[in-house]
Amino acid sequence: MQLVVIGTGLIGGSFALAARRHGLFDEFVGIEPDAQRGAEALALGVVDRLCDDVPRTADAVVIASPGETIGAWVARLAGHRAVVFDTGSVKAPVIAAVRAHCGALPPRFVPAHPIAGKERSGPAAADAELFEGQQVILTPAPETDPDACARVEAWWRALGSTVIRLDAAQHDTIYAVTSHLPHLLAFAYLQQVDGLHLQHAGGGFRDFSRIGAADPDMWAPIFELNRGALLAALERFETDLAELRRLIEAGDTAGIKSYLMRSRARRRELE
Repeated sequence: MQLVVIGTGLIGGSFALAARRHGLFDEFVGIEPDAQRGAEALALGVVDRLCDDVPRTADAVVIASPGETIGAWVARLAGHRAVVFDTGSVKAPVIAAVRAHCGALPPRFVPAHPIAGKERSGPAAADAELFEGQQVILTPAPETDPDACARVEAWWRALGSTVIRLDAAQHDTIYAVTSHLPHLLAFAYLQQVDGLHLQHAGGGFRDFSRIGAADPDMWAPIFELNRGALLAALERFETDLAELRRLIEAGDTAGIKSYLMRSRARRRELE
């Protein structure tokens, strides 16, 4: 069994290391446009060899490249024998782009999104335990081959992940709120932080700002691809923020407390 990893950074590299640990594949081939990253992935044992294109002998292909490249790779591999799946954070626009290019989604392509990550990037950040205990969302389409979907689900489960299936549009709406908007807010908040602030940063600052150190090359395309759902989530946030500002400006202590209590109750539901 030969796995091809397109994009040998954090997510692709972590999948390769975990799959190697669990014996899911026999050979790991990397495709990496960044020569330095490719050499690093090879030196670290993330992949066994590098190549410029997907070999005809590949049994599985994981596309872990930036979001704006996923659709092109799926279309390029439409006639390949391998089971192809991605790791992108946005699903519906990619599916729509592939359909527009190919007429239909290739049946052996399974859209996937592992809910895991770090602020670090590159092959050196890859972690064989990254997906253990984490969710992986599959968003199969009507064209998706059930056998291909079952195989991708089995691979993720073998890595210790919980697999959930969602409609692609529903996925994008949910993750606009739970992932994309928090990253947007952290990036925006850090614009006003300077060296003096950092000297007085406590635990709250570190917890909130942590995701603001995420890879811009990954997150800029996510914001662009999921623009509609993200802007809707941002508009709701602006409304809620305006309400809290109004309460503070009015000196409405009871109103502020009620607002905060609602937020605390929602956060405690996570526990």
